[in-house]
Amino acid sequence: MKISHNWLKEFVDLELSPEETAEKLTLIGLEVEEVTDFGSKLEGVVVGEVLDVSDHPNADRLRICQVDIGAEKNQIICGADNVAKGQKVPVATVDTTLPVETDNGEPFTIRKAKLRGEKSNGMICAEDELGLGEGHSGIMVLDNSLKPGTPMNEAIDLYEDFIIDIELTPNRPDAACHLGVARDLAAALNLDLNKPFSTHFEETKPLDEIEIGIESPEKCHRYVGKQVTDVTVEESPDWLQNRLKAIGVRPVNNIVDITNYVMFELGQPLHGFDADTIKGNKIVVKDFDKEITFETLDHVERNCSPGTLFICDGEEPVAIAGVMGGVDSEVSDKTQNVLIESAYFDPASIRKTAKEQMLQSDASYRFERGVDPQLQRIAAERAAELMGEIAGGTVVDACTDRHPIKTEAKELTLRKSYVNRLLGTDFSTDKIENILHGLEFELLDKDENTLTYSIPTFRPDLEREVDLIEEVGRLFDYNNIPTPKHGKFTSPEPLTDWEQLLSKAKETAKGMQFREIYSNSLMPEEDAKLLGDLDEMIHTLNPISTDMTTLRPSLLYGFLSSVAYNFNRKVKQVRFFEVGNVFEKTDDGTYHPNIKEQTNILFGLAGFKTIEHWKTDPEHYDVFDLKGPVENFLKQFDTFDVLSLEADDENVLHYEFDEQEVGRIFEVPTDLTENYDIELPVFVAEISLTQIQHVLEQVGETQYEPVSKYPAFDFDFGVVVDSHIKAGDLLKTIEDTAGDSLKELDVFDVFEGESLGENKKSIAFRLSFLDKEKTLTIKDVEPIINKVLKVLENKYSAKLRQ
Repeated sequence: MKISHNWLKEFVDLELSPEETAEKLTLIGLEVEEVTDFGSKLEGVVVGEVLDVSDHPNADRLRICQVDIGAEKNQIICGADNVAKGQKVPVATVDTTLPVETDNGEPFTIRKAKLRGEKSNGMICAEDELGLGEGHSGIMVLDNSLKPGTPMNEAIDLYEDFIIDIELTPNRPDAACHLGVARDLAAALNLDLNKPFSTHFEETKPLDEIEIGIESPEKCHRYVGKQVTDVTVEESPDWLQNRLKAIGVRPVNNIVDITNYVMFELGQPLHGFDADTIKGNKIVVKDFDKEITFETLDHVERNCSPGTLFICDGEEPVAIAGVMGGVDSEVSDKTQNVLIESAYFDPASIRKTAKEQMLQSDASYRFERGVDPQLQRIAAERAAELMGEIAGGTVVDACTDRHPIKTEAKELTLRKSYVNRLLGTDFSTDKIENILHGLEFELLDKDENTLTYSIPTFRPDLEREVDLIEEVGRLFDYNNIPTPKHGKFTSPEPLTDWEQLLSKAKETAKGMQFREIYSNSLMPEEDAKLLGDLDEMIHTLNPISTDMTTLRPSLLYGFLSSVAYNFNRKVKQVRFFEVGNVFEKTDDGTYHPNIKEQTNILFGLAGFKTIEHWKTDPEHYDVFDLKGPVENFLKQFDTFDVLSLEADDENVLHYEFDEQEVGRIFEVPTDLTENYDIELPVFVAEISLTQIQHVLEQVGETQYEPVSKYPAFDFDFGVVVDSHIKAGDLLKTIEDTAGDSLKELDVFDVFEGESLGENKKSIAFRLSFLDKEKTLTIKDVEPIINKVLKVLENKYSAKLRQ
């Protein structure tokens, strides 16, 4: 954001130098990147007369110019298309240093040179090479009455200024103009803020000639139309052109220049329509439910998606709202009557359109950050007043102000005690009031301990009490706050339950010898196709690159990429974990109506669990090398016992709670690993920590249970079942049947052999029973075992193995 030092002085009686002003702005939160001078003294630059122009024999785009610079005649090679015999032009003589830099950041000094074999003694300059503007389309042509050899300092009335380039943060839309920056300076320096324009206007009737309506009020909260008739479109006066050139804006004509001037002065983007080209004498602000093709002022046809907000006349769109006007409505030399548009557009709508069209204008830059919703009438009247003065127009008394959605000022209460505690100060309420006075906050109430303010709508960033405290600190200057002689002992804020869960998850994973990795939450569309249905995934509208188009539905992509990276570097034993967010479409979104976001933890094993040795061959990981750590992980959160474990037909193990999946363990299919050139087996477990938190909320806290005074009673038995029956199903049936006295249950043997018969297997179980009131005997346990065996026989045709 370029700010003119001269322009600032119209608002504030500044006695600071440009460098001191820049330093003060940085101290109050408006960080200055650099200060440059504009229109500085052009020592060594003189007026030259082009005596002759001929083609360069060795270069198609270069011309050989014979130039009279007063004391001598020089040959200069020039590449500008507009150079011609008889012109008076600025010439930088040999050894002159221009106010621009080379590509290496060095001063640009003119030297004698040979260009394609022809001598060149000096340079015919363009505007930007002299620091007089941004123009570089051709050389600068001077008044033909000037004498060759006249120093440029005498030939033209140089406008001297210093330009302060501010790195503006997105939360400060009010500082995207000279008024906003001047307001902060005035408040910090305790100076008066002068406004060279009126801010209060009497109510007037709407325009008779042009009807204005808003059909999409949620995207256009306010639209002001002001008309100026009988204007003369021509070049702007020098003072206006100089103001715009100084901050890098190319002058166009007096009408367009005035709208730009007011935007950089007040922060409100404006658009000037040729009122005579508005069909049907009607302006309508609306969006469409279909794609619209529209040609903008830069003569580019743009395909605008459904929902794009347009300014339309009685027949068709004439501008993309808040971004750029249309080619048919622009002000031309023939324009006589101007309609000034001054509106408030929804920031999200403008941001979406600007990103979609990859078109950021000075207007969209401000709209998408949020302009002051109370500024539209002020800006329109200011522009109309200038058009009357500069373009000789007649300002129509009427003004249409459509305001369907009004923004109310917020109220914030500031406690003296809280200010002093956070800043380490000892301010009174009077002192705080004095510090904030220059920011134009309205003081509603005040007592010994508190102040209540109405926050102006031009400061949407102020939402909480601490925001106001920050204003106090930055305007007082943090450097002025005394260093405390002693510090207070403070303890950190306790971690939330969710923060404790995340910390415990990571520490548990590290304790199980897994190494943490981090991967991007965005992935390429080609890889996303391999993980599922693209229609069910969430895609970015304007991806930064082709590698970052789709929000990941799983942590698997990052893990496989890391495995491939390590395998390619001869690391053949991978044991990783990652904690990160994953995203999916849903009807019940977490933060967005159609997006569900949750935090997962992934455990992954790949390659060899034992390395090659002279006595043994290397051994691959298998799924059980992952199942054990996962169960241990779940036990750390006291959730393992309440989760059910199911296996599907593809041998994927699912952990569930209340019919909701909490996590899964699986071997990554070979067709997926081959896509990453991974030739060794890969096993993955992905568990939702969001679901773990939900489970913990449902089951409650773990309760202490004393160790029983009585010993446990263990009982082993084996059953023969069909080979397709899963041990997990048998375990669940035994648990459901045995009752509360069963404390532990495990499989300790699986056997398949000819002695059992074809397609049969034996599974042996160990059951551990416990009673808090007595020592159990076989007589207590035997009825339970018989009941279990009977249920297994009825349900699975299981036979007790003898």
